[in-house]
Amino acid sequence: MYQYLVGLLFSLFCCGLADENIALDKPTKMSSIYDPNIHEGRHYVCCDSDYAVDGNKSTTWVNGRQDFICANTDSILNQHEWWAVDLQRVYSIENIHLFGRTDCCQISLSNFDVDVIWPTCSCNQWTNLDEGKVYACHYQAAETQRINITCPPITRGRFVRIRRRDTLALGICEIEIYGNPINSFLESGVPGSNKAYACGNTGNEYLGPIIGTSVAYSRIQCTSNCITDSRCSAAEYDKTKNVCTLKSQCMNGNQSSLVPNINKDVFFIQ
Repeated sequence: MYQYLVGLLFSLFCCGLADENIALDKPTKMSSIYDPNIHEGRHYVCCDSDYAVDGNKSTTWVNGRQDFICANTDSILNQHEWWAVDLQRVYSIENIHLFGRTDCCQISLSNFDVDVIWPTCSCNQWTNLDEGKVYACHYQAAETQRINITCPPITRGRFVRIRRRDTLALGICEIEIYGNPINSFLESGVPGSNKAYACGNTGNEYLGPIIGTSVAYSRIQCTSNCITDSRCSAAEYDKTKNVCTLKSQCMNGNQSSLVPNINKDVFFIQ
């Protein structure tokens, strides 16, 4: 009976999350940023990538047309502009709502792909998006002010990326993403596995910034500790001492911070 009740509560919790916007206030990045000082010779608040997840659905100028609170890339020769959000854990993505400009410039939200990405097993996943498993959720050819997208079944990932197929600027005033977390504490080295939160580098230690240490009696316990700490990007487990060290994301953009050590295993949180 106890297991049944736990399972029921767990199911209700998961289903409830599908009604929450899981992109709200999450970390974002984009390929470039429009600078009004360069292009217009004047300064105003504008264009940061985080404006697309701030909860403000305004799609035009604010403060008496002084500021423009939308994410907006530049247009750079031979570069496909993109914007992405890190959901900070793996989700099964169901629906994505995109809000573009309504005052003008609908072309800034056209000819783009919506990708959901299961990242690589890397210390800095932002720089390795194209190496991850990419689920194609949607392609939008026509200009749009607002679009509601339903992803195909079994679309899973941690990152959602909007990327143009041409070299024009990309503009997003707000994005809402709905889905359910993939709930398992199992470890896996196979990107795309629907059972995985973390991908492993056994026989290695990770020279990333330390958040804290504690006693742990298994790799799974250590990895679970990392999952429950929003600051943690990697769990390092010392098999000989039963010590779990939680570490944050490295900053060098590659895996050079991994060092062979037969006594330790590292699990990067997905």
